[in-house]
Amino acid sequence: MKLPAFISHAIESNGDFCKITLTKRQLQILIGVVSTLLVLSLALGIWGALRQAELIQLRQQTQLQTEQLKLLQQKTQMLDKKIQTMDALDQEIRQMVKGAESGQPSQGGGESEKPQAALSDISDVNLTPSQMSAKLSKIDKQAQKRLASFYTLRNILKDGASADIAAVQSINFATRSGMMANSTTPSIWPSKGVITSNYGYRTDPVYGSSAFHEGIDIADDYATQIVATAAGTVTFAGPTSGGYGNLVEIDHGNGFVTKYGHNSVVLVTEGMHVNQGQAVALMGSTGKSTGSHVHYEVDINGTAVDPMVFLPISND
Repeated sequence: MKLPAFISHAIESNGDFCKITLTKRQLQILIGVVSTLLVLSLALGIWGALRQAELIQLRQQTQLQTEQLKLLQQKTQMLDKKIQTMDALDQEIRQMVKGAESGQPSQGGGESEKPQAALSDISDVNLTPSQMSAKLSKIDKQAQKRLASFYTLRNILKDGASADIAAVQSINFATRSGMMANSTTPSIWPSKGVITSNYGYRTDPVYGSSAFHEGIDIADDYATQIVATAAGTVTFAGPTSGGYGNLVEIDHGNGFVTKYGHNSVVLVTEGMHVNQGQAVALMGSTGKSTGSHVHYEVDINGTAVDPMVFLPISND
């Protein structure tokens, strides 16, 4: 870098030493130039820091939106599964009603109300991910109410009540929130945590072979509280010789039974009545288990069904 002429002329060399002689005017100019350079450097530094902060914030916002969209996709898939189950139940119930030997005219006419009509509400491009999530949760609650009614009606018809359709029609199915303490339809999460294994065929975590998993596994810290997902009577509470470990089994009536396996501590006793949301056990890793989790299972008339059909789309 070449020095300004007035500075180079003011430098006198004397061996290893240099002497700079400046006039007052030249000194003022030099101070002004240095000050300007310092201010410019400081301004550029501040601008760079602000720019970096903006980029970090933008990256965080993009990551948040990506996570929100991923969560919305998962919620939509869960809701779609519930709607498909409802459609299958609707068709099954219609056939059962048509075949009823009651002398009543077929009750299968007309289209049943399905929540998929409301799915069009979430297609609005002006909705934020939070607004879309709220709408999905609202639709999910409607779907759960319909599922509870469909399963109850199907079980009643299977038990022979189809001989009197009028009596079946007079039943007051639950239309309020499934979160009520006396709700007998599984409709809340048994615990907080992360789903580590879904319902259906999977690779057995212990033996490594393909096996059918009759529930879902929810993992969390040891001794996490586990609650009854519906009101009912405890039909089993204690250790088992099988893979369930310490097990709690609850009969909710209408063919519904829920099971909670691998508990570290069982908090209820056989024959005890429990309300929805009441603590029944603490999470553990007893039985055939590779870590702290609860095996949650829903049986209808002795057959295991996918518990996700009855769970809210958010585990809050």
